[in-house]
Amino acid sequence: MIKNSPDPVLDDTGLQVPTSSRIYDKWGEAAVAGFQAVPDLLFKHQATLKLATNDMVVLLNILLHWWYPDQKPFPRSMTIAKRMGVHVRTVQRSLQRMEDLDLLVRNKGADGSTFLDPSPLAQKLVALAERDTDYQIRSQRRKTA
Repeated sequence: MIKNSPDPVLDDTGLQVPTSSRIYDKWGEAAVAGFQAVPDLLFKHQATLKLATNDMVVLLNILLHWWYPDQKPFPRSMTIAKRMGVHVRTVQRSLQRMEDLDLLVRNKGADGSTFLDPSPLAQKLVALAERDTDYQIRSQRRKTA
């Protein structure tokens, strides 16, 4: 088991990074570099959502940049392609596919940059949650706690 760091760890903005957590206990110092919370339903319903393997990896890269609900991510296709080791056209096709599946919405900012809004995906996952056994069990526990 990895021991929790005795000294507070600060990120590049000077904010303290939690090192006493289940995530840190599992991943150690790798967790300090950052992590993202993604609903299990995304993985459980990948086929239902018609997400191909490349779509899923592109989507996870987009979600990596979605820190706040009201600030939509805007990673460049080239950045995602380099991370994945694929051609930029592969990423562009995945983005178009997810837009066609109504999972993402592309918007242009005032400066011309492209923002990717994953809110439609979140809404679909909420609908899927209502039929999910794990959700029903956890939801019931929350109500009785």
